[in-house]
Amino acid sequence: MQTSSYRVPSQLIAKNPKLMIHSITSSRFSEYGRILNDVDVEALVALADQTISLPEAGTQYISSVEVFEQAEGSDAFVPYFGGMDYEIGHCSGKNSTINGMEYHKSPEIFVAVTDCLQFLTSYKSLEHFSKVGTSHAELFYFPKGSVTIINPLVLHLAPCSVHQEGFKSLIVLPRLTNEDLSEAELAAKNNAKDPESRLLLKKNKWIIAHPERTQLVGQGVPAGVAGENLFVAAM
Repeated sequence: MQTSSYRVPSQLIAKNPKLMIHSITSSRFSEYGRILNDVDVEALVALADQTISLPEAGTQYISSVEVFEQAEGSDAFVPYFGGMDYEIGHCSGKNSTINGMEYHKSPEIFVAVTDCLQFLTSYKSLEHFSKVGTSHAELFYFPKGSVTIINPLVLHLAPCSVHQEGFKSLIVLPRLTNEDLSEAELAAKNNAKDPESRLLLKKNKWIIAHPERTQLVGQGVPAGVAGENLFVAAM
């Protein structure tokens, strides 16, 4: 589908003089994922833009939305999950800080329904499953209509707003990702000797929080994201 320009808007750069904002066409993005230029999601993006209502504040994430999963173009993601069933949900709202970092052990397809920004960090930066510095994060601009596949284990969290009114995005992941762990799965996690298990919060979701993100810390997410809680000013 046609996107707006991949070039980072000059107004956005001017609003954030202390941040390096990369285009997803830059060589830096190849460490984290790639653009899927041949995936036609025009009808799906139009439907999502009409359907998703932005909250007055904060962000919302719904992992599976039936109207998106049955919509025209929803089968375009079949080749990227190796025959596994997948869910199509959305993340939307208003966000301006990094707040934490999560990862999945599967790819994630990210569809920018509006212009979006994302902080991405290499899994190699996660020290002993207990600490990662925000200085390792790189910020990327995803123009409206762009479709990208984010590699397994790439650290990320909710997108940040490019525009004052907020952002909308579609998130495509293997079915059951982000669902609650069962009692048996919780028990296995709590009894595991593997240090990575302490980061497991939901199915296929490992996460570490910035101490300022008290909502996550209150859910038992380890507060191991060190450094400034990086802030992005929207246009």
